[in-house]
Amino acid sequence: MGLTELAQAGEGVFFALIAAVGFSVFPVLARMAANAGVPDFQVVLVNELTNAAVFLPSLLICRAPLTGQNSKQTLGFICTGVSRVCSTTMTVLSGLYIHPAATLTISNGSSPLFAVVLSRLVLKERAGWVNIAGVAVQVAAVGLVAWGTHLRTTEHWNVTTNITTTTMATNITTTTMATNTIRNSATHDYIIGVVLGLVGTLGLSTTNVLIRKFLMKVSQLTVLAYVESLGFLLVFPAMYIINTPKWDVEIYIVCILLGQGITYTVSIACLYRSLKLQKASTVEILRGLSVALAYVFQYLILGVVALLVEYVGAMIIIVSIVIVAGYKWYKACKTDTYDVETQTTSIYTVSATVSQGVQNPGVR
Repeated sequence: MGLTELAQAGEGVFFALIAAVGFSVFPVLARMAANAGVPDFQVVLVNELTNAAVFLPSLLICRAPLTGQNSKQTLGFICTGVSRVCSTTMTVLSGLYIHPAATLTISNGSSPLFAVVLSRLVLKERAGWVNIAGVAVQVAAVGLVAWGTHLRTTEHWNVTTNITTTTMATNITTTTMATNTIRNSATHDYIIGVVLGLVGTLGLSTTNVLIRKFLMKVSQLTVLAYVESLGFLLVFPAMYIINTPKWDVEIYIVCILLGQGITYTVSIACLYRSLKLQKASTVEILRGLSVALAYVFQYLILGVVALLVEYVGAMIIIVSIVIVAGYKWYKACKTDTYDVETQTTSIYTVSATVSQGVQNPGVR
């Protein structure tokens, strides 16, 4: 098998991994924009506007179908798009309450489990023993990371308590009140971040399974236009209702927002291509790569140092991804090789039969 055939066999795996890289970068950029004072929903709106600016013109330029095969399918696109917007918003907001790497670990570690169950119920797809083993390993790794995140939050409480006690020992009442306020605030953010991450993940897993079902029958650009490009119609009014937009920002922040939006849009396009070629459960497992990369980018860009148990959880996820990706790639290569050999054998058999008929024209 040549290099071209090898690349084609792993196309679905490749695009899933590219999407994972993008999904690990954009939450860190979103966190940077939020830290600079950009309101939460305005950060989300940038992603939705970038999707619309890319996918809607592409639909018209490539002359893809403007609607589904029937009105019921078109309505299904719209409902899936609404679910996708709500779920994506929850996931992005989760990364603003807790560290982005923790959000990605919770979401990408639990999404394969949701995808396996939903794929079985909706698409009647069997996960296979490799996917099931990968899911079990990633769920265990998520437990480690969630535990590490909780320990880090507790450690932050203790450090804050010690500093406050030392600097304000003369006023015990004020010290106690300040410490309790900080602790309650940290607990509040941690709970909200985890809940938003889990609920958003369940919604996105459901959406991805439905998207795979749509992609089996409809053009990818048509699905992208409905599911991914109309979200700004919901996020824009929500931004004014919940937040006060901040339009006067520095060029540096504008570049961060644009980089976040472009990265998100490219990742979505790669995700759709991989969903068309691979099972939803396989894609979700491979997207776990974003967890490990998020810890790297989080450290390099935000300067956040995780605990050892979180790094262990991330490494376990990487190992499971390597095993699943390698197996899927090998299986695809083996299937392609078998198909080529079968076709060659069939051609040889037909050729031999024709030659024999030419040599013995009188035989009936």
